[in-house]
Amino acid sequence: MKNQLIFSAFAALLLLACETEPVLKPTTEPGSTDEYANHPQNQLYRKELAEFRRKWNIPGSLMLLKRADAPAWIGAIGKSNLEHQTDLRITDPFRTGSITKALVATVVMKMKEEGQLRLEDNLAALLPEVNGHIPDAQKITVRNLLSHTSGLVDPTNDDLQYQLDLLNNPQRRVQQSTDEILRRYVYGRALVSQPGDRFQYSNANFWLLGKLIETIRGKSLQAVLEEVIFTPFGLTHSYIDRRDDRNVIRGYNDFYANGKLMDVTALDRADSDGQASGGLITTADDLLKFTEAFFAGKIIRLASVQEMMTVQPVREGANEYGLGLESYSSTELGMGWGHNGTLLGVDANWFYFPGKKALYVLFNNNGGGSDKSFVEKWLK
Repeated sequence: MKNQLIFSAFAALLLLACETEPVLKPTTEPGSTDEYANHPQNQLYRKELAEFRRKWNIPGSLMLLKRADAPAWIGAIGKSNLEHQTDLRITDPFRTGSITKALVATVVMKMKEEGQLRLEDNLAALLPEVNGHIPDAQKITVRNLLSHTSGLVDPTNDDLQYQLDLLNNPQRRVQQSTDEILRRYVYGRALVSQPGDRFQYSNANFWLLGKLIETIRGKSLQAVLEEVIFTPFGLTHSYIDRRDDRNVIRGYNDFYANGKLMDVTALDRADSDGQASGGLITTADDLLKFTEAFFAGKIIRLASVQEMMTVQPVREGANEYGLGLESYSSTELGMGWGHNGTLLGVDANWFYFPGKKALYVLFNNNGGGSDKSFVEKWLK
């Protein structure tokens, strides 16, 4: 997926010389380590999670499982901070990468319900300042942005200059506004396909959606998320704006495939914090609250939820993406909906299976890929 930097070997070497922030020891009080000790599957789930963590060389893994016929279970194994050997806790906040897109898309659908926009409205009309900077802006709709069918370039994954700029000076990247990022890496670039022709994942779609939300609502994206989701539904440990991140788990990556992990938190922070494409910092419990409210039609109407869960048609190729949600097909559980989030030092997963009323959240602070299918047998 998605929002993951693709580095060449020489670009990885630059990381050794890039600016980094000091590693700060978390200051919050530890979360309860035995809160789920009486859960009927506690020992089994912890054993599975520990084996998964060891197999994939992950410093710390946190998992939430919720079945229709059983209470939720949350467990954490390993370390949140290797320098200080800090134990990972079930209450620790994680960067979640592109899971952010699901919440941002929910806000857009809320605005649609309130008559503030339509999904067929075009980018040129809603954000006139992009005219002359984005080709065919009058053809790119809100639906295209939500479904990654706009044809916009994706600097995060495909632009070597973006990646080198981030590696060489993450502090500068932190200070850049969304407008600056769009001007430097998106404006003036040719579309990779015509709007609506095919699915082409691009974080630029959600940079523009974040800008659109702030323009129409007249307040920051953080304030809008608080108003629509965080405050009404009790997500008290979730935010998207840039903050002191000493209590957020550290992110790690094995660049050289030698088993030695490097702390890449400064790069994850620079690449994602504050961005509508991947800036959400949250906890497993908060994602559970969001899931229960979202799929019950309490945040937006069930008809809107269903529309987000509908795979969007394209003229060329195949697509398994809805509106801010990606699908997950499981032989054990049927069709699931949610999102994966990948940063250089983070692998986050959030999927709900409506047919089984089952949910899993899996956070890992190692940006390498891993097979997560082991969770399916515990949810069926």
